[in-house]
Amino acid sequence: MMNYLKWLGTELKSINAAGGVMLAFIIGVQLAFYLSAPITGLSTITLVATLVGSACTVYMMIGKPINGLLGLISAIGFVYINWTAGHYASVLDQLVFVALIDLPLIFTWKTWGHKVENGVKFLTKTGWLLTIAFILIAWYPMMLAYQTLGDTNPLWDSIVLIIGAMASLYVFKGYGDSYTLWLASDAVNILLWVSALFAGYSASSLPMLLTMSFYLATALYGRFWSIWRGNKVGNK
Repeated sequence: MMNYLKWLGTELKSINAAGGVMLAFIIGVQLAFYLSAPITGLSTITLVATLVGSACTVYMMIGKPINGLLGLISAIGFVYINWTAGHYASVLDQLVFVALIDLPLIFTWKTWGHKVENGVKFLTKTGWLLTIAFILIAWYPMMLAYQTLGDTNPLWDSIVLIIGAMASLYVFKGYGDSYTLWLASDAVNILLWVSALFAGYSASSLPMLLTMSFYLATALYGRFWSIWRGNKVGNK
């Protein structure tokens, strides 16, 4: 346990300058939103989940396995937030994220970094065609399924689940292509929470919209400037 706690401390201090600036910015803005609105149980859970989730994405973009613990904590909050908003597909997306990224990172905290230290794998053109084909084919039936379940926004919520689940799978397999999918997932999540904001069915809409925009920024950094864009290996 002591070794794990020491490791956590070392990981937290390993944040780079870009990540530190980004995280400081989102903390300040989220606190401003929180303190300027009525403080409720939901707003408090939203604050904690969005701040920890933002930290998770920052440490993920620089390839630090502490994002597993941070992701698990934030996922618990995001499950509650999405459930209250009626985003049932996003609830499942968070559970997939926990199963494929958070828990493996927590259980393999000593060795997970070896997966990407010598470079990450990338999909071939065929791999990308199959990935895109699966996303497009699955979207419509998934949308119908969640429409039947009473999802408040099955159009965007279903594609969030499909793309997010694929991205989580590629992180689990050690593919740098996951960040291209995170970019797409974050863009769709922004559309989802913009819709929620204008429809007025979730008090968490504004902080979640801000968080998804922040996720998009970290995904851009992760895709083009982090370890995840590194040397191409295992391209088969």
